[in-house]
Amino acid sequence: MSFAEVVANLADKSLQTSTDDYAVDGLLYCGKCKTRKQHRITLFGVEKEVGIPCKCRKAESDALEARVQGMNEEVIRDRLRQEGLTDEAYLNCTFDRDDLRNPEYTKTCKRYVEEWPEMQRLNAGVLFFGGVGTGKSFLACAIANALIDQMQSVSVTSLPRILSVLQGGFDEERKNLLRRIREYDLLVIDDLGVERDTPYATEQVYSVIDARYLAKKPLIITTNLTAREIQAETNLSRRRIYDRIWEMCPIRLNITGETRRGENAEAVRIEAKRVLEGKHEKNQTSS
Repeated sequence: MSFAEVVANLADKSLQTSTDDYAVDGLLYCGKCKTRKQHRITLFGVEKEVGIPCKCRKAESDALEARVQGMNEEVIRDRLRQEGLTDEAYLNCTFDRDDLRNPEYTKTCKRYVEEWPEMQRLNAGVLFFGGVGTGKSFLACAIANALIDQMQSVSVTSLPRILSVLQGGFDEERKNLLRRIREYDLLVIDDLGVERDTPYATEQVYSVIDARYLAKKPLIITTNLTAREIQAETNLSRRRIYDRIWEMCPIRLNITGETRRGENAEAVRIEAKRVLEGKHEKNQTSS
């Protein structure tokens, strides 16, 4: 096959036609959108009309590409969630499920997500204080889920989980864990202060915090400790940890209010009672 025949063959294959198409000056036009479907080129002395996408064909192609891109992004997000969220309960912590008991703090957290590129540049983390059940973990995880939606790699975990790997895992597991801790775009550590208070645990906690510090990556911490307790710590090993966290987390939110856990338990009790009583009435009627 000659070179001219190769060019002609490729040109024919590049063109998609329909019965509504028409020709103007020897070039084919789409009968639907009235834009050209052919372009005339000269390659190595060979002149030939080659197919080009008309406006409607290009719109279809762009739409298909967008759908494929959206599917690929969803797959990536699912993978990021599976890898980064160590507890299924974290999946339900999203801003659209927020009860807005602390609207100013919710606004701050949403703003943190909106300004994420700048927060990354500044290596600015967040420290959430608050009693049990006040919603600090919810807001921290809401930030995590929102950033995963933006295709950021995020890990939400706890120090007991980290320590169990560092203490009981093989050398390769420990190395991989510390590597991932350094590489995640954001690391969220839930419930600082509930880990075992031993010299080994304290040293490992510092190694985790220091890994983020040296990697210059943001860190979010939730804790039941108060700001006063953190600042008044006299144990030198824990003092070293708290000082580093204080430096890495310039955004500090003291989440106050009544615990939601008692209310949630009461709501479940009422709903369960309603369901059971309804079932009892149904049985009475059927008998």
